Amino acid sequence: MSVPVIEEELKSFLEKVSNGEPVDLPDQVVEEFGEQLKQAVIKQFTPRDPEFKLRPSNLGRPLCVLQREKESTQAPPMPYNHVIRMLMGDCVEAIMRLLLSTAGVNVTSDGDRVEMDISGVTITGESDIDIDGKVYDIKSCSPWAFKNKWSEGYQGLKADDAFGYVGQLYAYADAQKKKPGGWIVVDKSSGELMVVEVDDTSVEASDIRGDRKRKVGAIKNNAPFRRGFEPHDEFFRKKPTGDQILHKTCGFCSFKKECWPQAVYRPSKMSSPDAKKPTHKWFTE
Repeated sequence: MSVPVIEEELKSFLEKVSNGEPVDLPDQVVEEFGEQLKQAVIKQFTPRDPEFKLRPSNLGRPLCVLQREKESTQAPPMPYNHVIRMLMGDCVEAIMRLLLSTAGVNVTSDGDRVEMDISGVTITGESDIDIDGKVYDIKSCSPWAFKNKWSEGYQGLKADDAFGYVGQLYAYADAQKKKPGGWIVVDKSSGELMVVEVDDTSVEASDIRGDRKRKVGAIKNNAPFRRGFEPHDEFFRKKPTGDQILHKTCGFCSFKKECWPQAVYRPSKMSSPDAKKPTHKWFTE
């Protein structure tokens, strides 16, 4: 798998900076970086509108999750470190915008407000950045996700897209009548980065857009709720343990208890003797 040109440009630029070589850093870029950080702090400390809305950022998520969010009278409680995670993500996004602007990457637009109509529903949001006329999203992630998820490339992401990143990117791109480019991904622990580019066929892209229209129609018309995922048997060394675990998407969902009231997060009874500590999973009971 060849390295995307954007990734090569970024890494080449960063090698120069890391090794003390002189580079051009315009004052305007620095000022914009500071303003983005200020706005990030304001955003995270401003109470969110509790009203459910379809947005480009949530259109890629499963229909069952969107239905739970719509029917909920209040957002599920977040852990104390939620705001730190959000601020870190905002900071990484601002850093990457600064680097892209100074590394010679062909940034063609930045932070566009977008609007689209789907089945009579107006959906608005703000995209991250355009490069060479294509829409890209900036993502920060854990070391595990960097090595085990994003490193699998676009098709690997599609196969395990619990957070709906693919549908999200297509929504931002389609709202602007542009092509989806991909993701600029940063390991928030090591600072390593990679660029994952979209490589869909026209049929696959049509399926993504069709799924989006179906979900919007279901939300608009208050379609009956149905669980989108079922639990599956836990295996250890290719043999069932007798326990059932929630689907990975359900494990990440804030509304898992509504669907699985008896679910518990506990250590697996089966674990490799070489493991330092047992693997924790969401079990059906």
